[in-house]
Amino acid sequence: MRKLILTIFCLFAGWQAVSAVFGENAVLYWNDQVIDATRLARNPPPLASHHMATFHAAIFDAVNGFTRNHHGWLVNEPAPAGADMDAAIAGAAHAVLLTLWGQATNPHNIQVAYEKALAGIPDGPAKAGGLAWGIHVAEAVLAVRAKSGFDQPIPGQYSSTEPGSWRETPPGFRPPVLPHWGRVTPFVMTSPDQFRAPPPRPVNSKEYAEEIAYIAKIGARDGAERSEYETLSTAFWSDDLGTCTPPGHWNIIAADLAQRNHLSVSETARLFALLNFAEADAAISCWDTKFFYRTWRPETAIRELDAKFNPDAKPNPDFIPLMISPAFPSYISGHSTFSAAAARLLERFFGTDDIEFTVRSDGLPGAVRSYKKLSEARNEIGMSRLFAGIHVMSDNLEGQKAGTKIADWVFENALGLPK
Repeated sequence: MRKLILTIFCLFAGWQAVSAVFGENAVLYWNDQVIDATRLARNPPPLASHHMATFHAAIFDAVNGFTRNHHGWLVNEPAPAGADMDAAIAGAAHAVLLTLWGQATNPHNIQVAYEKALAGIPDGPAKAGGLAWGIHVAEAVLAVRAKSGFDQPIPGQYSSTEPGSWRETPPGFRPPVLPHWGRVTPFVMTSPDQFRAPPPRPVNSKEYAEEIAYIAKIGARDGAERSEYETLSTAFWSDDLGTCTPPGHWNIIAADLAQRNHLSVSETARLFALLNFAEADAAISCWDTKFFYRTWRPETAIRELDAKFNPDAKPNPDFIPLMISPAFPSYISGHSTFSAAAARLLERFFGTDDIEFTVRSDGLPGAVRSYKKLSEARNEIGMSRLFAGIHVMSDNLEGQKAGTKIADWVFENALGLPK
C-alpha cells in the first residue's frame, strides 16, 4: 500500500511539474519562447514571420503525427507508438530555435527553456521516442525551408532619384531591408506574386496629391491634426526591431484566444501553424509588391513633389514624419498586410470577427488596449501607420486587401481534413 501511495504521489508531482511549465498546453509554452527569442534577435518582420512559421510548422507536424486529424504541412508519417507528445513538441521546438535563432539570440535561454520543459516529463522510452520524433520532423521542415531563398540576398540597385521612386530617407539613409524577400518560396501561396497589389496611384494624379496632403496634415511630427490616442497608436503598434514584431504581436493575441477558448494541444498547434503561414506569406507577398513598384515614402513625396510633376501638389520641404520611415518602399504597408492576414485568419478559425480582447505593447510599455472586434484592431493598426507619417491610405487599404486574400487562401488550402 505504501508503495502504491508513493507511486501515486510521484505521478501527481510529475503532473504538477508539467502543468506548471506548460499550463497544460506545451504549444503555448513554446510560443512564448519563440516570441522572446524574436525580441532578443531583433529580427525584421519578414524574417521573424518566416522563422515563426517554420517553428510552428514543425510543431504542428510533430503533433499531427499523434492525432492524425489533418494533413501535415510536410510530414505525414505517424509518430512512434508510445511516444510522448510534449517531448515531441519540445524536440521540434528546440531544434528549430537553435537552428534559426541560436546565433542571433542567447543560446543559453533556449537551453534553459528546453531543460525546464523536459524536467516535467518522466524519463523513459516515451520521452526518448517523443524527442526523437520531434527532432526528425523539425529537421525535415528545416531542410525544405533552407531551400526557400530566405537567406540568399540578391544584389541590385533599388533606389532612384526619379519622382515617385523609392530612395533612402533620413536620418540614417539606410539601405533597403531584405529586397530579395519577394522571391522567397511561400509556405502556402502558389507564388510570391499570387496576390500582388494593383499598380499604385500615379504621382501626377489628383488622387495622389490628396493622399499626400492628408499625411502632411495628420502624420507630421509637430503640429499634426490627430488626437493623443492616435499619436500613441504609432508607438503602441510600432513593433519595430527588438519587439515581438507585427506577426509576433498577433501570436500573442492568438495565445490569449487559445487559452480563453480552451483549445486542445492539437487545436492550438493548428491555429498557430495557420496563423504563421498567413503571416509569413503576407510578408513575401507584401515585399513582392513593394519591390515590384518601388514607391517612395510619403515624406519624400511631401518634400519633393511639386507642380512640375503634379499641379495639385503643395510641397513642404520641412516635413518630418512622426515615425522614422522604414528602409523599404512604401506601397503596400507591411503592418496593414500582416494585420489583415492575422485578423482574417483568426476570424476564419474561430468563426466570427466579434471577438473581444485586450493586448499589451512592446513599443509602449505598460500600455493596454482593448477591442470589441478583430477588425477593429486591424483598422487601428492600419491607421497608425498614417498617423506615423510613413504610409498613405492606399498603402494601407491595398495591404489589407492582400492580407485578407492571403488568409483566406491559407485557411482553405493548408492543414485540411484527411480524405
